[in-house]
Amino acid sequence: MKFAIMGTGVMGRGWITQCALKGHEVHAYDAVAKSLEGVNAFCEKLAGKAAKKQKIDDPEIGKKTVANIHTHADKAAFIEAAKGCDVFFEVIFEDMELKRSVLAEVMPQLPDNVYFWSNTSSLNIDVLAEASGRPEKAIVCHGMNPVPFMVGVELVASAKTSPETVEHARSTLQEMGKLPFLGPNIPGFWVNHLLMPQMLDAMRLLEAGLITVEDGDVGLKTSLGHPQGTFKLADFVSTPTMLRVALEMYQSSTDPRLYPPAILMRMVKNGEFGASSGKGFYDWSNPREPKPRDLSQYHIKTADDLTDILK
Repeated sequence: MKFAIMGTGVMGRGWITQCALKGHEVHAYDAVAKSLEGVNAFCEKLAGKAAKKQKIDDPEIGKKTVANIHTHADKAAFIEAAKGCDVFFEVIFEDMELKRSVLAEVMPQLPDNVYFWSNTSSLNIDVLAEASGRPEKAIVCHGMNPVPFMVGVELVASAKTSPETVEHARSTLQEMGKLPFLGPNIPGFWVNHLLMPQMLDAMRLLEAGLITVEDGDVGLKTSLGHPQGTFKLADFVSTPTMLRVALEMYQSSTDPRLYPPAILMRMVKNGEFGASSGKGFYDWSNPREPKPRDLSQYHIKTADDLTDILK
């Protein structure tokens, strides 16, 4: 199969690696030239790690994966290549208006047989499906980070998505070694509908000075069997993504549990994005051994602490 993947951030690169690793031809584009430039090197390294975990004994797997990847610095050239693909896969920022704008521009230029997949983790697929102009061929394929390592993929159909489209996505992902599951089209779907309130509550407790990053994550790992705690997970997701997803889910549901806490907004403002920036809830100076940070500067215990934020 052939995939046209728009977006080469963390999730985009994960899906590019996943598809190319399994022998599919991938055409990739990103409006940010710097992001696009690092795709091949990143995917080659990620493919090697994934192959090791999956016990694939092939020292050339990284190079073979990259051979299936074709990056396009020019959008017109990418769209031209996408015309010959089976799937147009949108993996850009969690911004509804941006996604709708991209779909309105790209999808009318593609043949009717091309499926539309979105990696959105929380946005209403009904809206995206209509924006694509082919709602019967639209579906959410929400992968987990890092995509080549996490077998779960959340499928969410729109009200008009055809059974054939669901089956095509399911079978294609299964052939890649994934375990797709159907989730509901509600704010956050299945995974984030449950996960986001828990993560935001953890941040509020941290902000109130009632838990530390270290104790919070040790507690979840040792008591609930989580492979990593909620704060380290937030660093992998990135604080900007957490903020965008939380706000989108809050606006869609008005659930007060989903309103982003001040600590999250302040960390984004201060460039503390998580693993990608080297600093978040953890200090990632040594990526192999990230250290939990003391974030007491973000504590809000009094009215004065709260008003100080506005200065």
